[in-house]
Amino acid sequence: MASTDPSLDTRSANQLSSVERLPTPTEFTETLMEASRRVLQRRFRVVLLIRDAYAHLEANASALTAVWDDVRAALRLLVAWTQRSYRQVSGASLALLVAALLYFVTPLDVIPDTLGAIGFVDDVAIIETAVNAVRAELNQFRDWEETQALSS
Repeated sequence: MASTDPSLDTRSANQLSSVERLPTPTEFTETLMEASRRVLQRRFRVVLLIRDAYAHLEANASALTAVWDDVRAALRLLVAWTQRSYRQVSGASLALLVAALLYFVTPLDVIPDTLGAIGFVDDVAIIETAVNAVRAELNQFRDWEETQALSS
């Protein structure tokens, strides 16, 4: 039975217009990069992100095997950066890694993490994209880590 209440039609129209106003991929990326810049302004924010990312990684290890090593290396890089023991990484690479980790730990995803392994497809794609973009610097960090381990 059709409703004759005009306020219901207005509410439906408002709901549709809010759905139509989802952020564009560019707006989403800009928002994520701005959040990344804000996190990088304070070391304690980076430390909190590292803590949350490790917890999320450990809690969902089986769904994240494709990016396990790269995420852990990125987190170690961020730890070394916050400790000021490793600074040979560009600001752009840091921002990109932090943005990917923010997406990873944030419960608002394109595909909700509550769907199990399928829910991490978007997270894995974002992480792989970020890691591939900074692969040379991440490999340089891994080489630095090996040097540090050998010298101690």
